[in-house]
Amino acid sequence: MNRAEESLQAALARPAPAGEPGFLAALRRAGADDFGRLLLPTTRHEEWRYTSLAGLADLALAPAEPGAAALPAGFALPPAPRLVLVNGRIDPSRTDLAGLPPGARVGSLAAAIRERPGAVEPLLGRGPFGDHAFAALSDALFADGLHLELPAGVAVEAPIHVVHLTLAGAGQAVGAFPRSLLLLGEAARAVVVEHWTGSGSYLAAGLTQASLGERSALELVRVQDEAPGAFHVGLVGVSQLGGSRFTSRSVALGARLARVETRAVLAGEETENHVDGLYVASGSQVHDHFIHVDHARPHGLSREWVKGILDGSARGVFTGRVLVRAGAQKTDASQVSSNLLLSEEATVDTRPQLEILADDVKCSHGGTVGQLDEDALFYLRSRGLDRATARALLTWAFAAEMVERLPAPVREGVRRLVTARLPDGARLQEAA
Repeated sequence: MNRAEESLQAALARPAPAGEPGFLAALRRAGADDFGRLLLPTTRHEEWRYTSLAGLADLALAPAEPGAAALPAGFALPPAPRLVLVNGRIDPSRTDLAGLPPGARVGSLAAAIRERPGAVEPLLGRGPFGDHAFAALSDALFADGLHLELPAGVAVEAPIHVVHLTLAGAGQAVGAFPRSLLLLGEAARAVVVEHWTGSGSYLAAGLTQASLGERSALELVRVQDEAPGAFHVGLVGVSQLGGSRFTSRSVALGARLARVETRAVLAGEETENHVDGLYVASGSQVHDHFIHVDHARPHGLSREWVKGILDGSARGVFTGRVLVRAGAQKTDASQVSSNLLLSEEATVDTRPQLEILADDVKCSHGGTVGQLDEDALFYLRSRGLDRATARALLTWAFAAEMVERLPAPVREGVRRLVTARLPDGARLQEAA
């Protein structure tokens, strides 16, 4: 057993918080037992074949304690509705839920469990994750998170901004496991923006469960701008009923190692599932996007499109898996992985996977791995630009296509974060 597993086992052995309902105590026990059996995945696990957690394994992780800190600069949204979680717990002093429509329940998951345990119990589980080490840790160790519940027909027009701030003390790595539960009734609509950031050396392992009723629509934007010494594992599990639409937009910039894992079950007809991703990695960063879409009913549509920009000796990993079950006729699914390498040492592994058990479907996958086009560079230089500026503009053009797909209220803030991460960021800040 490595240092991280030993420290996590010690955290799992701590007494559960007093006063928790019986179903939550049982969930925590099951999570602890499952993690003790599973432990951290290694490259011997097929789904983690190209993503090594050896760096995380060397850390002794202490439980993240409640804290307070200033909100991150550089990514601003309107002041409300906004929830701020520090080390996995809601910070009431920085949370503002003004402007929500009547009937919308938005707030602390821990408070919802205390106040309405009967309503939360049937919904709080691992969803499509099953035997998953980080999902088991979430069951056992989560303290709080976002609870969003929209009755039929309720729409939240303004994006709900959720800031996840993880703070580690000097010389001490910590682990935080925030949990979010998003429940949309028939024809309900919402946009949720998660901003992940922090300081020090830590593991931020969040799990988001989303349940979409018929004809509902949820857009989930994840902006991952973690500290350079952080490890980030984001799990998103989605269940969709007929006519619903789920859109995920992931922007991954920070962390020493980051993995975003999205698993969706299209359990009704005429469902739509869109998963976009943009990652920018440099130095020795590792960014991994894992997407699994289960078409369980006919007439489903899914789109996966992930772009990566890699410099230095960074590594990118894309796994796109589509399952079309028997009887899920008229399924329309596509996967695209596009990658731009800015150095000779950067590497990308792409693994599109299709399992088709129906005979009347349209499924495709494609991808590219390449460098900047020398003809395009020559064209820009012939117009008077120096080589560095020409490279910067072409790199931004590759990224901008994904940034422009973001909701308008968050687009400018993400544009600033992305351009700051790209080579010659100062030039890009002016040009973008």
